[in-house]
Amino acid sequence: MTSPTDRWLAAAPGGLPPLEGPASTAERLLLLLHYGIDWDSGWVGRRRETYWTQHLPNRVRVATYIGGGDLDRWWSVVSRSLESEPTNTDQRLELATLLREESEPVLTLLRERPTSYVLRTRIVAEAVAGARASGRKRR
Repeated sequence: MTSPTDRWLAAAPGGLPPLEGPASTAERLLLLLHYGIDWDSGWVGRRRETYWTQHLPNRVRVATYIGGGDLDRWWSVVSRSLESEPTNTDQRLELATLLREESEPVLTLLRERPTSYVLRTRIVAEAVAGARASGRKRR
């Protein structure tokens, strides 16, 4: 059985090297954050043009300071800020598991390199959207 983030990452282009350890946890948390956003009625949906370059990286970084060095608190801050929550049981289970990882190495990466993790999240999200679109065209 694969997790939601495993399925999303499987859609990524072959040139995107897989991450391990805290880097993988950071990437998967950002994917869950992105896919949990209320794009239809939340404020983020009205600001798509600056979501990837400003809102997402800035809020990820700021939450590492406000969250006090703890992944649970970081998630609470950033998910509330972006109006994001897991949309199904599989996503909630994966999030609960990821939040039990050691906080400091993950938060350090998100604080020091938010742009690179947001870039990877964007690459995956675009690949997933492309796969979904091509799947609809074949029917």
